[in-house]
Amino acid sequence: MSSFERFMVNRLDNFAKSQRNLHDLCATNFQNFENRFQSMDTRFQTLDEKIEVVQNQLYELQYGKED
Repeated sequence: MSSFERFMVNRLDNFAKSQRNLHDLCATNFQNFENRFQSMDTRFQTLDEKIEVVQNQLYELQYGKED
C-alpha cells in the first residue's frame, strides 16, 4: 500500500470515527429530549387530574353533591 493510500485510509478511518462519535452524541441528546418530554407529559397528566378534582369540588360546592 502506498503512502498516499495509507494516508487516505487513515483519513477515512478518522472520519468514520468522528461520524460515529457525532451519531452517539446526537442519539444521546435526542434520548435526553425524549426523557424530558416524557417527564413533562407525566406532569401535565398529573396537573390535568388535579384540575379535574378541583372542578368536581367546585361543582359540588356550587350545585350540591349528587347522590
